[in-house]
Amino acid sequence: MALVLSSALSSAVGLLYWVAAARLFAPDTVGVNSTMVSTLTLLGSAAQLNLGNAMLRFVPVAGRTARSLVLSCYAVGVGAALVTGGVFALGAGWWAPDLLEAVGSGPLLAFFLLATPVWSVFVMQDYVLTAIKRATLVPLENLVFAVLKIALLAVGAVLAMFTAIAVSWAVATAVLVLAVTVWLLRALPAHGIATAANAVPIRARTVVGFVSADWAGTLFSLSVNFGLPLLVLARLDADAAATFGVAWQIAFALYLVANGMGQSLVAHVSADPQGLDEAYRGMVRKALTLLVPAVIVIVPGAGLILSIFGEHYAATGTALLALSALSAVPNVVSIATVNAARVRQRRIVQFGVPAMIAVIVIPLAWILMPRLGLTGVGIALLAGQSTVAAVILVVRRLRPQRPPRSASGAPPAPVLPDLDLINAETLPIPIATRGLHVNGSSATPARSPLYDPPTAPV
Repeated sequence: MALVLSSALSSAVGLLYWVAAARLFAPDTVGVNSTMVSTLTLLGSAAQLNLGNAMLRFVPVAGRTARSLVLSCYAVGVGAALVTGGVFALGAGWWAPDLLEAVGSGPLLAFFLLATPVWSVFVMQDYVLTAIKRATLVPLENLVFAVLKIALLAVGAVLAMFTAIAVSWAVATAVLVLAVTVWLLRALPAHGIATAANAVPIRARTVVGFVSADWAGTLFSLSVNFGLPLLVLARLDADAAATFGVAWQIAFALYLVANGMGQSLVAHVSADPQGLDEAYRGMVRKALTLLVPAVIVIVPGAGLILSIFGEHYAATGTALLALSALSAVPNVVSIATVNAARVRQRRIVQFGVPAMIAVIVIPLAWILMPRLGLTGVGIALLAGQSTVAAVILVVRRLRPQRPPRSASGAPPAPVLPDLDLINAETLPIPIATRGLHVNGSSATPARSPLYDPPTAPV
């Protein structure tokens, strides 16, 4: 539940940030800066090569090698981010001419060279915190991040900086990365000792195989979640990009609920893949329990919500917000399926689900925008998510589930039932935390707050 709380908390304070930005700066300035932030998120998240998900999958069972695994992933992510940020900025004249014209070549290059590696580590560190059962720190981290952004935004407004929004985002990220990294360097050795008894060898080829399919799929997800603002800026204008940035910030908060639950599913089931099917159903059920009431409120109240940011946003983004919020409901099925595939190491699913969504959403949004404006983007989001979720549900009903693989990549050995036991649900389950709760104070098996896998009686 810590990750869900983190999503709710960061989204609430994040909305205050964007309300302040919308009130302090003109729509075209907000549009350019929100596009810079979304592009930074896209590039930094892509550049970490989905090593965050790899650490979420393998750090819980890496034992004493957890620290070296994390540092190696950080090094690879930072190197890739430097290249990615530099290439984007240097080639912005081809793929982001409007952004280049608004910001300038020198500032654009400096921003992406410095900020992209920092954001890449920022993305990975939340996965590491979750993997070592310290997800309770994520809400605190995100709260500090959000408050710090608002303070820096106020400073930028006083200085009349055109890029104050983007710069406040990057500087706040750097501060949090430094603080969390120092803490992790101390926490990881203790985690390695605590989990050494249940550790399994983590081969490089297993990680590479996991990352290759997962990263390819994540690129498609990122292109939808963070590439659309750049598409809107190119297809429409900066004012439309501002409206999209604000409306999508609200709708994406709903997406984050499923994302947080999906991360928790992977972290808690990695050490016991046999409980995956029950965890999958529990995640979908609880995510929908949280999301459906929120969607019921947002859809009819979209115009009123956007009026908080200003009349421009309510006039141009009401339909977009309503449709985007609706798209978060079928997204639950897609997110649950992808995260279950990460545990099972079913690479075709890890790649195929986000690819199908992107192939529907991006071309459809591009076609509809000249005719319907931002409403066309909302239609594309809802159509893509609903179509893929429907396909998943049909396939799950018709096709039996494959058994999950172990962390080493091999299928699990069959478990022979003990004739003295009434049913298999009373069998003890190996827990990556060696039977300790998050704070290490209990000797009973820890349960995920998002679902209740079968455990031995205590």
